[in-house]
Amino acid sequence: MRILILGGTGFLGRHLTERALARGWDVTQFNRGLRNPGLYPDVTEVHGDRKVGFAALEGLSFDSVIDTSGYFPRDMVASATALKDAAPHYVFISSISAYAETEAPALDEDSALAPWDAAFEDATEITGENYGALKAECERRLADIYGEGALIIRPGLIVGRYDATGRFSYWPQRFRKGGRIVVPDARQAPVQIIDAHDLAEWMLNLCAARQGGTFNGTGPATPLTLGDLFDQLMPLAPAGTELVPFSDEGLLAHKVAPWVGLPLWIPKADGGESMMSVDLARPLAAGLTLRPLAETVADILAEIDETGTFTAGASLTAEQEAALLATR
Repeated sequence: MRILILGGTGFLGRHLTERALARGWDVTQFNRGLRNPGLYPDVTEVHGDRKVGFAALEGLSFDSVIDTSGYFPRDMVASATALKDAAPHYVFISSISAYAETEAPALDEDSALAPWDAAFEDATEITGENYGALKAECERRLADIYGEGALIIRPGLIVGRYDATGRFSYWPQRFRKGGRIVVPDARQAPVQIIDAHDLAEWMLNLCAARQGGTFNGTGPATPLTLGDLFDQLMPLAPAGTELVPFSDEGLLAHKVAPWVGLPLWIPKADGGESMMSVDLARPLAAGLTLRPLAETVADILAEIDETGTFTAGASLTAEQEAALLATR
């Protein structure tokens, strides 16, 4: 297989690259060469900017294109149009956020998408207001160009090695530190995550089959709650560790940012439960396999130990957490 990855040096792109190389596939990356250049000696690196054009790829052909860096519809149209004759199969990494806001449980691939607002057409920055609509419109425009050759994956929260956001890895690291831990008072809130290893492996299988269509991409296969997650992390914690729950109102009053300030926490009033309860029937039927949570946690902590660094993203700092705990 010959695959072209648009991006390929960040988070999911690295997993896709490594898994494809392990299969003996021919991998080309197209990116600006600004992050991790030369990371994989066996990869053909072609440097360019998708906003400028794909002249650097002229004359090359591929079995599949995997687009990990598509956010703006105009860029999607440009890339799909430019690569249509070079590759019969185009995989787009969309997002669960592409769904319209709804309180209905178990969103599936046929649920309504975020409506398009023409005011977003000239957007140059991604915001909380436009992100879902931009992804949904990218899907529509890709489908218009590639038809049955388009494969759209809507991941939930991707976690694991190489994640620079801290949106999940905060919790294993925080539990391992121990002490008094601020947690949301939302033990029954649903949680859905997917290890980047599993997502990448499954996507490559779909590429090999030249699968088209649309699939959610998250897990686990059996329901998981925030309380379940904390229970599974407690064995990492030293003796005497105490979980200190705060209500939605209490966290918001202390200006804790949902989702990022305390990863996986979305206030119930914001309707976040539906985005963490998507239906997995279609991806599981299409061969998605999901590793146990314990394996993901162990891999995250192993990377932290190997590199000696931990990226917390925008999550609570020790000082912010101490200020919260001082109120109890």
